Amino acid sequence: MAYTAIEVCSNALIRLGAQPIQSFTEGTDIATACSAIYNMKKEFMLASYPWRFTKKFTQLSRLVAAPTAQWTYQYSLPADRISAGLPAVFTSSTVGSYPIINYTIVGNKLMSDEPEIWVEYQANVDESVWPPYFVELMTFVMMDELCINVTDNTGLKQTIQANTYGIPSEYGVGGLYGRAMSLDSRDNPTLQMYNNSLLEARFGQGGM
Repeated sequence: MAYTAIEVCSNALIRLGAQPIQSFTEGTDIATACSAIYNMKKEFMLASYPWRFTKKFTQLSRLVAAPTAQWTYQYSLPADRISAGLPAVFTSSTVGSYPIINYTIVGNKLMSDEPEIWVEYQANVDESVWPPYFVELMTFVMMDELCINVTDNTGLKQTIQANTYGIPSEYGVGGLYGRAMSLDSRDNPTLQMYNNSLLEARFGQGGM
């Protein structure tokens, strides 16, 4: 089932014993609270872990203007990129290509000496493509954020917070958050970042 931002917030409100909202602009105090909180928490939670469903791969567009210093080329980063760095940068789209490290990011641009650049990155993806475990996690995140506004019950907020993020000894990555990370990581091999100079030396391509 595909969800929307309004449905995620409404599900959170219903579980807190409140009425659902119809839109972020309906004029009620709780809709205003949802509007103020939701997008910030959504981007934070998407950026907090390399979720498999957020990953995209694309070639960057090289800008006509050269960088002001140090680098030869500059590229526009994807508009939907979550501002939490890039998992990997490549000079080719060929399967098996190794990522590079000779680049820097300044604002929404990537600088490099490479004439072509492809990137794997995390995107701020729409709710309609979220897997069930992340929908449930974001529902609990919004329950935690809205609990005091709706119930004025600090004890309930502490319970919801523990269910969402785990107990203090789990440092915020327990509870539903931890289970969501575990579900997301299944059948998802970890991308290894390689230093090309080390690879060239190892395979005899570095002039040694």
